[in-house]
Amino acid sequence: MTTDIIKPSGPPIEETIDKPKETQVYAVGALKGGTGKTRIAMLIALILAVVFRKKVVVFDADSASQTSSSWPLKARQRGYEWTIEVIRHPFETLDREIDKVIARGDVDILVVDVGGGNVAAFQAAVKKANKLIVPLCPDEGDLEQAPKTRDSALMAASRNVVGCEMFYVLSRCENSRDKGDARDMLLGVPEDDPDGPYPLLDTDIPMLVAYKRAFGRIPQMKSNAADPDCPRWKDLVGFVPMLLETEILTAEEVLSASLMTKREVASMVPMLVREEIMTTEKVIELGIMNERELESAAV
Repeated sequence: MTTDIIKPSGPPIEETIDKPKETQVYAVGALKGGTGKTRIAMLIALILAVVFRKKVVVFDADSASQTSSSWPLKARQRGYEWTIEVIRHPFETLDREIDKVIARGDVDILVVDVGGGNVAAFQAAVKKANKLIVPLCPDEGDLEQAPKTRDSALMAASRNVVGCEMFYVLSRCENSRDKGDARDMLLGVPEDDPDGPYPLLDTDIPMLVAYKRAFGRIPQMKSNAADPDCPRWKDLVGFVPMLLETEILTAEEVLSASLMTKREVASMVPMLVREEIMTTEKVIELGIMNERELESAAV
């Protein structure tokens, strides 16, 4: 006597079970406050969650303030629908809490706002980060702290098993010579310095009212009649180019979401190709520039 084996009605079980997401961890931190890191961190979380529909969790790990935690409270008071989970944990066990969120398997992006002089929490975040963005104001106080922040980050990165890319960005820049002086100082490190020049982005974040007004709001693609003070993404000058330069977003993504025009991306092409973020073939494929334009731009 034989028994017929019932054939499966669908694909193998392993193909039908949702696989855990490969969570990316983006830390935005500095050991000195007042650099604009919380706004950068929260805006990264918001653009990925709202514009690109990613599942995002934010860690508020700044022991000196609770701006990340108060952002959603203020947003809800203004009538915005808030969907991002914000966890307050400014302690040296931050790396373990990050592991717990990653283990859930349902999170695309984890953004960590960390710093304010909390070295232990800062290093715990770097140990788990795929990318670290360090905002620096182009003033003497921030520049004096730059070596301490880098040394702390490099020490923690040596224990990072996923590989952490570090970027510095000049933030809250005004129309003065300070920005140029700061750039010269960070890039003009002596040749005998074992760590070399700072990994400074070409993109700067200017001091604009739009960034101040972003707190407690969710930027929009168009003007918001219900909240006239709410900035549009395009008002946050330098922000999307920073995400393109750090490869948090791709050129395809910023173009398809209408966050940048092809002409705006074209202005970045020499840097994007030089840093191997884009190939000339990809630039042509996306219609950003043609071969003649690339040749004229000496790319």
